[in-house]
Amino acid sequence: MGEATVPDDAELLRRMRLGDESALEALYARYGGLVYALALRIVGDPELAREVLQDTFLRSWGGRDAYDPERGRVPWWLMGIARNRAVDLLRSRPHQARLREREPLPPAPRASDAARREAGDAVVLRHAVTSALRGLSPVQRQAIELAYYGGLTQSEIARELGEPLGTVKSRTREALERLRDSLWPLLERKGGRVATP
Repeated sequence: MGEATVPDDAELLRRMRLGDESALEALYARYGGLVYALALRIVGDPELAREVLQDTFLRSWGGRDAYDPERGRVPWWLMGIARNRAVDLLRSRPHQARLREREPLPPAPRASDAARREAGDAVVLRHAVTSALRGLSPVQRQAIELAYYGGLTQSEIARELGEPLGTVKSRTREALERLRDSLWPLLERKGGRVATP
């Protein structure tokens, strides 16, 4: 049986729309690690990152009827929810936001063997994201970092850089496409399963 019986993302969303909470749990098991890694990178605090993680999946449950597969795959939808929630948290603590952007990620707490394996998966994912970011041109990387890690809108980025808004939008779109191409193979391995904190 094995992998052939693992439902794909579209099936999980279909079941969620029917009120199947186990589909939400399966989605959490599959993408919780990815969402947590993104949240931790943005907020810089494990407790806040866990808050973002929980809120992301609660919001995905509440917004399950609004998900549109034409606008992107499920992990990108979840990361968009997580990013927005993390940025909201940072904006509610503006004096902390700039400090957190400069701080290194905190070390993982001591944990069980299973938790260590999951933390190892998160480290692999974090390295993959860092490597993918390094693969962008400097101007693309700057646009992504200001948007995702700095919490700036595209208009704010254009003002910050003194660039036309259209230029910023193009750079951001191209950067996201390159990141998607770089990271998607990692997500698709083993049914897209990544570690959950």
